[in-house]
Amino acid sequence: MIDERIYGGKSLLVVGAHAFDAEVIAGPLAATAAKCGLDVTFLHLTMGEQGHTSLSPAAYASQKRAEADRFCAKLGIQWRELGYPDAFLPDTDEVALKIADVIRELKPDTLVTHWHGSWHKDHRAAANATKTAVLYAALPTLERAYPAFSPSLLLFGENWEDDEGFAPTELVDVSEGFEVWREAITEYELARGLSSFPYVDYYSALYRMRGCLNGSMYAQAFSTTSHSFNAGGGMFNARSSSSRARLSGCGCGGHE
Repeated sequence: MIDERIYGGKSLLVVGAHAFDAEVIAGPLAATAAKCGLDVTFLHLTMGEQGHTSLSPAAYASQKRAEADRFCAKLGIQWRELGYPDAFLPDTDEVALKIADVIRELKPDTLVTHWHGSWHKDHRAAANATKTAVLYAALPTLERAYPAFSPSLLLFGENWEDDEGFAPTELVDVSEGFEVWREAITEYELARGLSSFPYVDYYSALYRMRGCLNGSMYAQAFSTTSHSFNAGGGMFNARSSSSRARLSGCGCGGHE
């Protein structure tokens, strides 16, 4: 089961275009993973500082850093940023290499990012750069600060802005982390009503609906990579039998 592959790992990395994206495409998943003992990190490529109706970008970026601190503290996870400007995230090799460096450093068993079918250019750039980063991180001849590494699982999360062509291929039980996420997400002003879009209502209902289809209280939906992508990654990082065994069970005991 995919639940066992994710929660039986050691670490999880979520790459979002803006602070608040990782929190909705994988927030309850991250909260559940943290309860299972995984090391969880959110990587914000930008802070999303252009999104306030009255604050300057610099002031809003500072506010969102504080919001990210409080959110992650409640989940018991870490976060970091790459510092690219909101609305101008480039889809370049430079960005992909910086993400690849984080992948090599943190060695996540599971990596989550945006689905590429989005009307938001930063989201498309994040999806493309992260996929390229997985390739760069795995290349054994590419010399960087850390040795080559490839995640076992690459997933694309569900976001209301990334719905073009999104087809959920996996449903993951996130019931254990939902209430923690539901409390923590309101640390963001964006969740408390800054935008006209009802984020908390939408995602709470979405996770409940996915849970109904999954036979659990709450679930998150993800799309997965193709068989050819998985085979390509396997060329560079053959898993040992001990690694496969470690990924076969959930450390928290809640999904046995």
